Amino acid sequence: MLFFPGIINRKESEQILEGKDAGAFIVRVSERVWGYTLSYKGSSGLKHFLIDASDLGYQFFGADQTMHASLGCLVKYHKDTPITVTGQEKLIIPCGQLADPPNYADLFTSKPGEDTSS
Repeated sequence: MLFFPGIINRKESEQILEGKDAGAFIVRVSERVWGYTLSYKGSSGLKHFLIDASDLGYQFFGADQTMHASLGCLVKYHKDTPITVTGQEKLIIPCGQLADPPNYADLFTSKPGEDTSS
């Protein structure tokens, strides 16, 4: 996921978005709730939106109440539909982790000899 920088905090998310154009965003594991935080670079600065992760799906707390089947679906929906009516936040530029490879890369690769059928 190009928009997922791994396990980072708010300050690190702001460092990643610093210097990016309006519409840049990341989705990170939330420090405050069971779920995620979308960090967004707007024309007037940075915003952070809490995302509720439940058995029913993913939705923003407070702002947009549309339920999505996955984080990817939520992001795709908000490429065209603003998160809030007043802010007009569209997710245009996904930003990942600055490190290459990212520190979570091993989660998506198997080691030689491992059974990957499960």
